[in-house]
Amino acid sequence: MLTRISTSLFLVVTSLGGVASANAFFLNEHDAKSNGRAGASTASDTDASSVIYNPGGIPVADGVQVSVNGTLYVAQGSYEPEGGGAKVKTDSAPQLAPSVFATARVHDMIAVGVGFHAPFGLAVSYPDHHPQAAVIQDQSLRAYEISAAVGINLEKFVPGLTFGGGVDLVPATVHLQKEVDFGDTTGTADLGGNAFGVGGRAGVMYRPAALKMLKIGAMWRSKVNLDFKGGGDFDIAAPYRDQLPPDGDIATSITLPMAFDGGVAVNPIPQLELEIDAMWQQWDKFKTLTIDLPGGVKSVTPENYKNTTTIRIGAEYAITKEAAVRLGFIWDPTPIPSTTQTAQLPDVDRIDLTVGGSYAFGNGLSLHASVLGVLPRTRSTSDELYMPAYKGTFGAEAIVASVALSYAFDPMHRTSAAAQALASNPTSTPLASK
Repeated sequence: MLTRISTSLFLVVTSLGGVASANAFFLNEHDAKSNGRAGASTASDTDASSVIYNPGGIPVADGVQVSVNGTLYVAQGSYEPEGGGAKVKTDSAPQLAPSVFATARVHDMIAVGVGFHAPFGLAVSYPDHHPQAAVIQDQSLRAYEISAAVGINLEKFVPGLTFGGGVDLVPATVHLQKEVDFGDTTGTADLGGNAFGVGGRAGVMYRPAALKMLKIGAMWRSKVNLDFKGGGDFDIAAPYRDQLPPDGDIATSITLPMAFDGGVAVNPIPQLELEIDAMWQQWDKFKTLTIDLPGGVKSVTPENYKNTTTIRIGAEYAITKEAAVRLGFIWDPTPIPSTTQTAQLPDVDRIDLTVGGSYAFGNGLSLHASVLGVLPRTRSTSDELYMPAYKGTFGAEAIVASVALSYAFDPMHRTSAAAQALASNPTSTPLASK
């Protein structure tokens, strides 16, 4: 019985931070146009969403641009216990993530931008009393970013060079519910907290005057420290209540990872744009998780995450000056080692496919839509003893649908990067005519 009590307590106190630290909760789908081309936009995004994808793109476009996006996530995770047992699937409801961006040219050389999006979010929920309910029943993480950025256009000094940077304000919340099981007696643990962090980003774009078909971009995003403070509520019948911490204050610190993103885009023909991006994220700073619980209890748990590099490949084709279509491919490895994989975050190395399109109605108003599919894949836990405690095969799959309306106050704005390329070479094709 002592072993069972110790194990249950360990699972309770080590779970709060895991929800806030894994790739399964990292979101990159904030703009329907970018999503259609797999998010490959570091070298080419000069729309309002450049505030977050690469602030070096803010000063490229003239006028004022506004984009309002809504993204629906329909995701499912699963686990199948080692040695037999029925597969258990999450029953999380579809979830909506909004984002809003705006940029404006305020000087020949200067542009500004603001944005709101959720880089970490969503929730995971399992059926009641599933075999790993002591690890996770329901959980959610919400980390929002309110961004402000400034861009400088150095066209007069270095043709084709722009750069920008900004600050990110990051309020966040985390919530976890799980069972506490002592033999035939079952209780509950309800943990939650709030945090506020500050980060920043900087980016550069270069469009060589001698190679108009080429675009190069790079962006750096800082780490964000989040010091969560909240409360824990533990309920179980006597005589086991004294084996758990008292209700009261809890605290833990989580660091959202630093990232570098680089991309190259080319226009082999004026109406077609191809881009490849690589994003490196520094997850390996998350080596241990320390949680302060009521009653002076402190838990230190090894996590040993690994750095990841995500590859994004996108294509965009301007059918006419009003319409464009997009395709994309993503390789997105998980930072969670097989020694710490749990049902709390049933993550896998992901392969994603995307498709999307845009239509410009005139007078600056455009509609954009995209769909991203995370292909079903699985991974098994390690063979190391008790690493993790629950061994098995985990899986994940998802459909992500995005819709956006954008408005450009500048009459020269085009619906897509490919269409902008048409404008720079109007004699090459009748599609560039207005």
